[in-house]
Amino acid sequence: MSNERIVINGGKTLYGSVSVHGAKNAVLPLLAAALLTRDEVVIENCPYITDVENMIGLLRDLGADVERDGRNVSVCGRISRTQASGSLCSTMRSSMFMLGAVLSLTGEVELPMPGGCDIGARPLDIHIDGLKKMGASTEYTQGGIRCSAQKLHGADIVMRYPSVGATENLLMCASLAEGYTSLVNCAREPEIVALAKMLKSMGARISGEGTSVIRVQGVEKLSGTRFRADGDRIVAGTVVAATAACGGDVTLYGVSADDMRSVLQAFRSDVCRIEESGVAIRVRSNGHVRAKSVITAPYPLFPTDMQPQFIACQCFSGGISRVEETVFENRLGHVSQLRKMGADIAVSGDCAIVRGKQNGMIPSVLTASDLRGGAGLCVACLKVDGQSSIYNPHYIDRGYEKIEDLFCSLGADVRRTDK
Repeated sequence: MSNERIVINGGKTLYGSVSVHGAKNAVLPLLAAALLTRDEVVIENCPYITDVENMIGLLRDLGADVERDGRNVSVCGRISRTQASGSLCSTMRSSMFMLGAVLSLTGEVELPMPGGCDIGARPLDIHIDGLKKMGASTEYTQGGIRCSAQKLHGADIVMRYPSVGATENLLMCASLAEGYTSLVNCAREPEIVALAKMLKSMGARISGEGTSVIRVQGVEKLSGTRFRADGDRIVAGTVVAATAACGGDVTLYGVSADDMRSVLQAFRSDVCRIEESGVAIRVRSNGHVRAKSVITAPYPLFPTDMQPQFIACQCFSGGISRVEETVFENRLGHVSQLRKMGADIAVSGDCAIVRGKQNGMIPSVLTASDLRGGAGLCVACLKVDGQSSIYNPHYIDRGYEKIEDLFCSLGADVRRTDK
């Protein structure tokens, strides 16, 4: 294990404002979709996180011309290879977007099985079923998958689960397929809407994004565009969780309150007031946490990506909370680390029962094992008096741009070290 770690001297209230960086889960499919045209596509508000850098590396490995100018990334999708690099794909789940993007552009793609955090099974069967209905032939190779199609055609596709990644892949394919495609039981996340908006700005004919049924009339070609990614609602939610636990007065800019409705409702209480005014979300908390319960589910319900941060906050409540994880079967790994701090959490299957302690949690040396679990540990450490350390911060870096700077800007004492 590397010596790199985040050191947090907790117990400080949070004050100030944050401009939330671009959304990881929006930027990654947008970068992939930029391959669908040979014209230049510029995506604004791309965060400096490792998943984005790895996606840029993957596009370059395929032969695309990619340049970063600050937070703007330009892509010219003149790819020369159809086989994705195993080393790059193994770092992130979002390499799966090459299935839709490269297949649509070239008629073939070979992709190693995508990597990412170990939070449960995330099979590609929904993606593959949809691609087959659109005329693609697929076969599993040793360690990966190969798809080919002389010409993709429209189809009526009913997904057995509203998979975000499958919705995005099939939306990309349908945009250039011949004929009409109906996608039923689609994911409704804001990131789906962002992808559809960018594709429409490139000339795609799409309707119904943000609902469970998306209709696409394929076009012969797409053109270049310039598109700005919205702020990251999960980063914003992490700040909301930390403010609710630590107390303080924090205003968030650059993220839509409408996109965060279930998250804001989960943390809002008589001791944590959350106000929305135009482009701003203001969180004022006295540092006391009310016990609440949530069930994770596809958007617009409570997001699985906020479950660890919510549990971390509930560790300091004055009551009993029940958190049920219905999206991923292995997303409670962070609980063992919270127990090191004295948390009273009982796990049965995919359900966690949290008996909150307003006092009694202690600083500890912890290890992150996935992106959002690591963010949850940060929330807990920010609340507890004393010095805690979190090893494996590279997991957190996949989705948070220098999380230490984020919380230091609000008055917390957080630093990164490898000594």
